[in-house]
Amino acid sequence: MKKLNPTYAESSNYRGITQNTRKLAGKDMDALRTSVLERDKYKCSYCDFHAEEYQTIWFIDGDSDNNKMSNLTTVCPMCNLILNTRVGCQIEGIVELYEESDYSQNQIVQMTRKLRREGKSDNEIRTRLGLKSKVPFKLNREYLSVLFAFVTSWKGSYGECEEALAYGYRE
Repeated sequence: MKKLNPTYAESSNYRGITQNTRKLAGKDMDALRTSVLERDKYKCSYCDFHAEEYQTIWFIDGDSDNNKMSNLTTVCPMCNLILNTRVGCQIEGIVELYEESDYSQNQIVQMTRKLRREGKSDNEIRTRLGLKSKVPFKLNREYLSVLFAFVTSWKGSYGECEEALAYGYRE
């Protein structure tokens, strides 16, 4: 497994924002995504969660112009929110950050998924994970790199993000 830490993608590198011709879209992007998912056997590179639905790809170096297979990896919805903490904290509003945990970030994801399947509440999960000292999101990679992210079970608009996360909680 790759080591997982909270971070974020630069908004200037989001797909479709720039006019760079190296950015793939449509059928080309779909074909690349399928190639990566198949290569990785639909298994998240950070938590080992396997699913043929909702998995996506991540640009390891953060550069969405770099479409080399060696720069792409499969991620599940939960790890994707942690890798793009800006979206999880500021847009979706379902990621919390903590200074302390009894577990690594990879283990937090695995255990959260398992405990949700068992019907545990967010408070029960936070306690079990030893998450302490909640802190705000800051757009600073160094600051984020030492924190622990927790994906809550918030069911606000219940959009695609929540649907994808809930998929991972079923057995």
